[in-house]
Amino acid sequence: MVFFSFFLITFSLHAEDAGFPISVEIQGVNDTIKKSLQNGLSIFQQRDSQRLTERRLQRLHQQAQAEIQQTLRYYGYYNPEIAASLVQAPATGQWQASYQITPGDPVTITQLDLAVIGAGEQDVAFQKLLADFPLKLNKRFRHGQYESAKKSLLRVAAERGFFDGELQCNKVEVNTEKNTASICLKYKSGDRYQFGEIHYPKTVVSTDLLRRLTPFASGDAYRGEQLLALRNNLNNSGYFNSSHARALIEQRQNGRVPIEITVEPDKKHRYSAGIGYGTDTGIRTGLGWQNRYVNDRGHRLSTDLKLSQIANRITADYQMPFWSETINQVGINTEYLQQETDTSESRSYTLGTYYQRQRWGWDETGSLKLLQEDFDISDESESALLLIPGISLARTWADNSLYTRQGGQLSVSLSGASESLLSDISFMQLVLRGKYITGLTENSRLITRAQVGATTVSDFSQLPSSLRFFAGGDNSIRGFGYQELGPRDDLDEVIGGRYLAVGSVEYENMFWNDWGAAVFTDFGNAFNEWSDPIEYSVGVGVRWRSPVGLIRVDIAQGISDDDKPFGFHIVIGPDL
Repeated sequence: MVFFSFFLITFSLHAEDAGFPISVEIQGVNDTIKKSLQNGLSIFQQRDSQRLTERRLQRLHQQAQAEIQQTLRYYGYYNPEIAASLVQAPATGQWQASYQITPGDPVTITQLDLAVIGAGEQDVAFQKLLADFPLKLNKRFRHGQYESAKKSLLRVAAERGFFDGELQCNKVEVNTEKNTASICLKYKSGDRYQFGEIHYPKTVVSTDLLRRLTPFASGDAYRGEQLLALRNNLNNSGYFNSSHARALIEQRQNGRVPIEITVEPDKKHRYSAGIGYGTDTGIRTGLGWQNRYVNDRGHRLSTDLKLSQIANRITADYQMPFWSETINQVGINTEYLQQETDTSESRSYTLGTYYQRQRWGWDETGSLKLLQEDFDISDESESALLLIPGISLARTWADNSLYTRQGGQLSVSLSGASESLLSDISFMQLVLRGKYITGLTENSRLITRAQVGATTVSDFSQLPSSLRFFAGGDNSIRGFGYQELGPRDDLDEVIGGRYLAVGSVEYENMFWNDWGAAVFTDFGNAFNEWSDPIEYSVGVGVRWRSPVGLIRVDIAQGISDDDKPFGFHIVIGPDL
């Protein structure tokens, strides 16, 4: 026996809002059916019509019982009892339409003839669909489920390349006296098609490169998801303003379906400019240029100029994408960097090469760079030449890249140099970074981050300042100045350390639309010995979800320092 809670929904309109006052009451159904009735009853949908007359109201009321029966059949109730009334209150002239519904017992499936006939019978996708089929013997029959199941059969057939298939049996017989349903649903699949000839267009890149972007070959069994992957590869390649790939199903023959690709090349040159501000860097500006396709192999050339109050950088990067099936990209880059902070000054030149690939779901980058750096720390001036091989793995996941409620970021990098291989010193360095964001309530988040680093080096005094660890600043320990924390020399000047350990815990609440506040604590330091003291700070901040990303304005105090320094921090951009 099936029990239903009774619901009463009343909608009232004033005389000035419609042709005359009317209310509609629906009783005796659950929330799901109630919502369907609201969407399906004509009298409910037209209750606020300015052209509603008494004669039309009577006609809609008579029509309502048939509409209720039709809706209930969708949920498997074929023998409902409906008590309907339409009355007008003499005193107010208010009309009220009432429908008291007793759905009755649902129809049960007593016979189910379900099958896939032909080559599709051995297909794993069809087998999984049949194993998880929503229609079951001795379960309630829902017409909506039946229609959905039928569409699932046709969808799997199209996805797996069974283009000649057809429904051989497609019927439902309902015995309203016994409340039983007999279902016959059989799909004759025919043979599965293969990918046929792939028609590549003549465009700014070679056919060979387009083949590398194609995750299948002629003769492979057809899979719709592979065609979608091709579309994504073309769209994400950076060469085309628009691209399309489609199966020419109407031209299929001899067990194969041809594939047509059309593209519209993007502009060859891309220019960019930007301006920003951060409390660590001050005002910063940037200019960029990129040649999207240097040749028909898809090589790219880009240059960037970035200027700020603490650093000036110019870079050039020659990229060779889609290097092989396993390596996504190989590149050659060079950089000049001039940096001046409160703790150090440096000028460095770098020439290097790198590769990028996907491994185990992570972004892997391998590199080899030659670094020449002149640096001044405290009253010491040094110079170092290093040949540095390195490798890193990184992974980022987020439900929303602009404002993340559930996501995180992890990375690990290892690099080093040897005096026996074109280097003035030997060193090895490992750095781990992590950030995790989780939503606590609809409007609040918990944000945690951590960074740990360690270095072994033959002569620390010759280790360039860019490879030493410092703490303090916007993304380190707020409340302290940029890179002002770390081991000190005899002159009480910060000279950086071999080790680093910093972390942060932050609670954020967006209490008013796109505006919110945060409280946080940061902790850690740069060390030469793990037993060195830890610095920590606390602070509060204002948050604004702007169109360009989250804007964070923080005030923090370093409570571990006797001077209790205050820091003011502004950061603009996405969480990850």
